[in-house]
Amino acid sequence: ASQEYLERNPALQEYQDTSPVFPYKETWYVVYRNFKTDPLLGGAEKCLRFVETEPGVNGTYPVTVHYTPSHSIALTATPSSSIGYTLHNIVEFGPQGFQILSATAYSAYTDAEKCQVIRLPYAGANACGLFVPKSQLGSTTTCCHFIFDLLCGTHEKYMVYDPSCP
Repeated sequence: ASQEYLERNPALQEYQDTSPVFPYKETWYVVYRNFKTDPLLGGAEKCLRFVETEPGVNGTYPVTVHYTPSHSIALTATPSSSIGYTLHNIVEFGPQGFQILSATAYSAYTDAEKCQVIRLPYAGANACGLFVPKSQLGSTTTCCHFIFDLLCGTHEKYMVYDPSCP
């Protein structure tokens, strides 16, 4: 059974467009999420960050996901559009060379300069993460936290980033 989310609405797509994020201009970090363990990306490890490793080809971008202490996963990320959308509100990602194993991340909110609130259904029914570019670490705008709380809930947050992260 699929769950309907308030933000899954093509009328809101201008606030969900992931296109300006790609290609990455800098490393993106997961600051926190509302679930303890990520079944695909590092489990309960800290310092989860995404680095584009080379230029994208045909709308697909090679990305390395790093997490502590010194682990990494090579992925491809492919922005695309949900039904009814003309802008890219989803990113399909999976291990390089194994697209059949891909998972989908939905943009609930994207400001390519400040933050992304990403819904991660592979991790659970209401699973979300707050992602920020490296330049915004420690200065995440209040609206990003508000949008996360509004769409993803105000229950416990699991901190993934801390100042000791590389």
